[in-house]
Amino acid sequence: MHTRTTTPGVPRGRRHIPVPSPSGRRHVPALPPPQGSPPFFAAADAMPEDHDWKAYKVPPTRTPVSERTTSVPNPVDYFQSAFNYVLDTPVTFFRDWIARWQNRNKFYYYHQKFRRVPDLSQCLEGDYLCYYEAEAQWRRDRMVDQEIVEIVRERMAACKQREGPNQFQNCAKEMELLAQVTKAYQDRYGDLGFHGNARTCLMKQKHRMMEERKAAQENPCSPGTGSGRP
Repeated sequence: MHTRTTTPGVPRGRRHIPVPSPSGRRHVPALPPPQGSPPFFAAADAMPEDHDWKAYKVPPTRTPVSERTTSVPNPVDYFQSAFNYVLDTPVTFFRDWIARWQNRNKFYYYHQKFRRVPDLSQCLEGDYLCYYEAEAQWRRDRMVDQEIVEIVRERMAACKQREGPNQFQNCAKEMELLAQVTKAYQDRYGDLGFHGNARTCLMKQKHRMMEERKAAQENPCSPGTGSGRP
């Protein structure tokens, strides 16, 4: 009595014909993965056991050296060696020496604090040294005020980016602060131009105070008049 055998993984009723591989070896079908095995077992079993060495050649272990067709030396090699010994080596040595010296002697930097000097309105007539110190102090104060406005503006932009559509509700405090610092900066340094100095700023403040005093005399019941700061 003839008993018909079936190959595992091949449906019953179909005849399985082994196909020879390109290397000449007989191809043996892979067994199905065990029940409950992870997916990588199935992927490993599905990979071929032998490689086609003619289709996938192994790259050489090292790059072949080009054969020289002439005995004349290459001038580029001499130029590169001269550059390394003449320029690169001394500069590298000097840079390493400076780095070692800096690591041994560390420097600590602090913010410089300037002593407050009398304002331009407090200087005597003909005291040019007082004029110079007051001018330098005014320029430093203007730089500090510019940085304050820039920091408040960056906080406002960050709040808008963070809150999104709710910026008018959650960024009201930043909006009010930005409006205050911008108005204060405009009142003090506005309309001075690029060549503004302490004297023109003082004249601007004087004219603003005179206008506010005049407006207070014309409208004595008007709130907020007569409160100009120098």
